[in-house]
Amino acid sequence: MAEHRYEEILRHLRSQGRVAVATLATGLSISEETVRRDLAELERRGLLRRVHGGAVPPRLDQEQPLIERGKHNMRGKARVGELAQSLLTDGMSIFIDTGTTTLAFARQLIGKNITVTTNSLDIALLLGQSLPRVNLTPGTLRTKDNALVGYETIAYVGRYFYDMAFMGIGGCDLALGWMDYEEHESTLRQALRSRARRRVMLADVGKFDRQAYLKTFGLEEPLTVVCDKAPPPQFQQEFARHEVDILHP
Repeated sequence: MAEHRYEEILRHLRSQGRVAVATLATGLSISEETVRRDLAELERRGLLRRVHGGAVPPRLDQEQPLIERGKHNMRGKARVGELAQSLLTDGMSIFIDTGTTTLAFARQLIGKNITVTTNSLDIALLLGQSLPRVNLTPGTLRTKDNALVGYETIAYVGRYFYDMAFMGIGGCDLALGWMDYEEHESTLRQALRSRARRRVMLADVGKFDRQAYLKTFGLEEPLTVVCDKAPPPQFQQEFARHEVDILHP
């Protein structure tokens, strides 16, 4: 029942741009206190921002810290990681960028015979003692998620070529495409486009129908998309029109 209410609240928010506690309580036939609890939970998930008397969409230029994002859909992200590791074969050289879903993927790689390059300190420390080789990019440390970012990171990536690049993403909008919250992520993922034989997008189903701040790729971008569940039908239809493979249970 709670998840159904959350969907209704978000539907109203998308159509109206703002929701009021009193209006939601009447429309959903629940108490205002229940509405406030629901809004608090949706804010915790990063899906809206509470204001006096109601809520508005989240800031599109600001993503939650890694530790908070990691609490959302943990089972789904783990499933994405399990599916994505099935794409690997011994001896591959891959790049993994930073994020909660890519970290879940990295946990599946312990002990494998592959070479990993990453801009994530967390991923490098996780895999450093169990893989033949782990390369860490240079860059400026971003403490909110232990990522190395900046011009040095992009320049380093541009010097090498990878069998696969595994990428996270901020959101996926039907009109705007694959989106990120910060320029660093968007630029890095665009750089990886030409530096890997196969680009793999790791996206739990919560990333669909979500806008962020920057457009990174259009939906026509040739990708392999790994999800914990089938994407919404409208996204599947759009992917089917282009060179986009979808891997899900």
